[in-house]
Amino acid sequence: METLPCELYQLVLAATWHADGLWGDATFDLYARGLPADWGFLVAAGLDPLMERLTALRFSEEQVATLARYPIFKNVKPAFFDTLRRFRFAGEVHAVPEGTPIFPGEPIVRVTAPLMTCGLIETLAVQMVSASTLIATRARRMVDAAGGAAIYDFGSRRASHPDAACFAARAAYIGGMAGTTNAAAVFKWGIPSIGTMSDTFLAAYGDEQHAYDAFRLYFPENGHLALPDDDPVAGLAGLKKFRGEVQSVRLDHPDLQQASRDVRRALDAAGHAHTRILGSGHLDEHRIAELVAAKAPIDRYAVGRALARVTDDEVRLAFRIAERQTPQGPVAVRGPGAARWPGKKQIIRSPQGDALIRADEAWAFERSGGVGLLTRVGPERPSVTQAREHCARTVAALPAAVRQLRGPAAWTVRGPA
Repeated sequence: METLPCELYQLVLAATWHADGLWGDATFDLYARGLPADWGFLVAAGLDPLMERLTALRFSEEQVATLARYPIFKNVKPAFFDTLRRFRFAGEVHAVPEGTPIFPGEPIVRVTAPLMTCGLIETLAVQMVSASTLIATRARRMVDAAGGAAIYDFGSRRASHPDAACFAARAAYIGGMAGTTNAAAVFKWGIPSIGTMSDTFLAAYGDEQHAYDAFRLYFPENGHLALPDDDPVAGLAGLKKFRGEVQSVRLDHPDLQQASRDVRRALDAAGHAHTRILGSGHLDEHRIAELVAAKAPIDRYAVGRALARVTDDEVRLAFRIAERQTPQGPVAVRGPGAARWPGKKQIIRSPQGDALIRADEAWAFERSGGVGLLTRVGPERPSVTQAREHCARTVAALPAAVRQLRGPAAWTVRGPA
């Protein structure tokens, strides 16, 4: 059977709402409940992949038939299963643009749709936005730490699944990564590609010089070569005949500061002054900042694990009900299980901070100089490059104290009155 797009208990709740006549619309907020230690903000990402999944969301006949036979659904009437067969997402989605800095409690995505629909898309919404937002944020922090040096996503092989690797590459690019090794992301979104000769490539030939010769024969303009991990300086000897062609060398070493100085001296002495050093090896924003502060001669960085293995232990995205339509009109939902702040809201951003206000009051606050962040999501959405540019611009607009890597200042977020 095809994988169900939700959790079983969500189908149980949906069947209950359907049987009990709770067919009206509801508004749900997707928001972060906190920030990791030393993070001053999050970068919203994952909206476009989420919308692709929502518009394609279906329950197959096999899935519906299996559910109908499952013992827990024995008291559920056929009308519910007919509803699943006809299921199409027809809700209204508002979201902050991808690349926008966002803070705990603020809706990254706001969905208004039938209550049952909102319940069925909860897991999908959290899955698609959570990891992308965390990866985009970490990427932005590393880019800020690098002081202008380009950083590349090398995390694909550390990801849990090929789809996860592709979406991670997209999120990392939004956050500011200069490119990726992930082929699917390159072809799907036009993200710049990068790759270097691997140790396996060298080992397969049994002779490094033969490997370099073969690589040069078939890919003469792809002059990104890897140095041996055990003795990178000695590995430079094999590059003599490529003097004008070696664009960069990858240096993967536990002591990048000293190793990069040794390699830089050796490159300059061998006539490779134009060749840039790509540093890698368990890097994150703090190690990159240390290397930059030490003025290590590293021109570019490659990051893998720190992008591929982020978790939301402290962020904990939640998808919670904020408002429900009743025959008497909209009712703000409060209490356990509801969104942090009740009602259908808009985020108004100004230099003084953010204010969450009722969505129908937004015009008054925008007139006073604030900017509403939540916008209606339609079929035409910004490209990944536009999201990347938006991220660089809007994060740079935050105070430096909020963006610093350790002990960031808190951004003011005022809830609705």
